Amino acid sequence: MKALSFALVLRHARFRRVWCGQAASAVGDGVTLVALPGAVLAHHSTTDLGLVLGAQSLALVAAALVGGVLADRFRRAGVMAAADLVRLATAVCFALGAARGPLPVALLLATVTGFAAGVFTPAFGALIPELVPEEDLPKANALRSITVRTGQVLGPSLGGLLLAAGTADTAFWADAGTFAASAVTLVGAGGARPARAAGATLLRQAREGFAAVRERRWVLTIIVQGTLQLLLVMAPVAVLLPVILQERGQFTAYGPLVALQALGSVAGGMAIAAWSPRSPGTVAVLALGLLAGQLVCLLAGAPLVPLGASVIATGFGYAVFNVAWASALQRAIPAGMLGRVFAIDTLGTYGLQPAGLALAPVAASAFGNGPVLWVGLAALTATTVIPLFQRDVRQFASS
Repeated sequence: MKALSFALVLRHARFRRVWCGQAASAVGDGVTLVALPGAVLAHHSTTDLGLVLGAQSLALVAAALVGGVLADRFRRAGVMAAADLVRLATAVCFALGAARGPLPVALLLATVTGFAAGVFTPAFGALIPELVPEEDLPKANALRSITVRTGQVLGPSLGGLLLAAGTADTAFWADAGTFAASAVTLVGAGGARPARAAGATLLRQAREGFAAVRERRWVLTIIVQGTLQLLLVMAPVAVLLPVILQERGQFTAYGPLVALQALGSVAGGMAIAAWSPRSPGTVAVLALGLLAGQLVCLLAGAPLVPLGASVIATGFGYAVFNVAWASALQRAIPAGMLGRVFAIDTLGTYGLQPAGLALAPVAASAFGNGPVLWVGLAALTATTVIPLFQRDVRQFASS
């Protein structure tokens, strides 16, 4: 029963309302995780896929700081609802066949989608402490993670079926519907308008956010770690997994593998919700290192069964890290600055991911998949071990 105690956070009515909309949206997002690569690869090259995913990621990063400032200036639920409406519009465009058109159309829509996601993400992270008391933060973050990943178990499987039936447009229609549901639940979710100093400009607020990060060395260290891992490890794996499967004539397994990673994340979220480690930073950082198993499987050309097991382990590690990290920030950062710090986390962590997504297929074409994956394995090892020499990182708190 303890493993399911995270669900008790639903007793908070406002959190429950927001959670319902995000549960629906998670399924639609899971469908699109498969539908977008499938739709792009059906009409464009693998390099074009890297450009589309890179454009989306670049826009998310570019919007993050703006989103964080907005989250600390306006009601966070309203900021999230506005971002959802923008993403609803782009999903409708993809549903109408935008991926079949010229590449610039897909690039533009991916850019707009990423920008809206960049506005949404820091507002969501900053909203949760307004919806639940501090002692329930880990459970709320865990339930958020579990819900998203459960949707990504169901969504990619459904997306794979839709792709096999040749109806990728239907997948985008489904995603549009879930954005509408999310926006509806956010309207009226409440939340106070964050207080700010009189005459505070956007630039001044952004600088205050950076100062808050610099004052906490463990926060800065983890953000730098994330930047390097996404550039050298996670982005190449995200692009090369579907490419390698396509080369092996096994692309139909991509949807189920994405779903397995989400299943691992569900297990990871449940595990960290039921456990309060004495050194949460150590557990979180080591959990990210589980991605090494997937890299080894791709390097060895492992069959789908061990590859699937490594994907599950990757998802488990991601969830453990994300829940522990979000809870640590929500406790350590003043409420009025939380949106900006989440935004800086997104900006710093994902800053070089677009380059990784765009360059990974180019590097693989020039040098082969193996060297790119070996670099990723070496980078993962270094960025897992080195931060743990810092005590504040091991504790996820300042001394």
